[in-house]
Amino acid sequence: MAYTYTTLKAAIVAFTEDQGTEFDTNVDKIIPLAEERILRDLDLELFDKAMSGVFQPSNEWLTKPTDLVALRSLHYTNAAGDFVLIEPRSWTFCKDYWPKAATTTATPKFFAEHDENTWLIAGTPASALALTIRFTYRPTGLTSTNATTWLGTNAGDLLFFACLVASEQFLKADNRVPVWKAEYIERLAAAKVELKAEARINYKI
Repeated sequence: MAYTYTTLKAAIVAFTEDQGTEFDTNVDKIIPLAEERILRDLDLELFDKAMSGVFQPSNEWLTKPTDLVALRSLHYTNAAGDFVLIEPRSWTFCKDYWPKAATTTATPKFFAEHDENTWLIAGTPASALALTIRFTYRPTGLTSTNATTWLGTNAGDLLFFACLVASEQFLKADNRVPVWKAEYIERLAAAKVELKAEARINYKI
């Protein structure tokens, strides 16, 4: 069954049989928790996207996309027009490999996590090379201003039961949490089969 924001919220209230103001207010916090759980459990490639950009010459830092959840790959385009993979390494490895990052430039070869907003690039790019960042992003969820989403339309039953699990946990109805969790797990298994073509494939070189 497909759900919009309005129909999902109404169904949650009806099934929990709680029409109190406190619960009604917190449903808008419960829905994102359920969506987050499903996105992690399904791990679908359709929630990946590629973003194009350029390296800043003589700058060893690369700013992450603001909607990044997990990086999948980082490439640059060389003079021949080929995609070249920049390989992930530890921060210490990159600093040891490229100790004079602020004063010396070269073709980027490795990158590392620096902080939640930035990657460290080694070596420091000499020119504004075109780059492609492929990453998993967090799609906009159901809200009063966003009535429909992919999850609500294509995995509505899964979303509904994930919301019920979160709702009963909020309401401290411990006896009902296992019931809805079992329903969620059953539908998660079915969704994985149905969406098998969209599942992430991790290749090993």
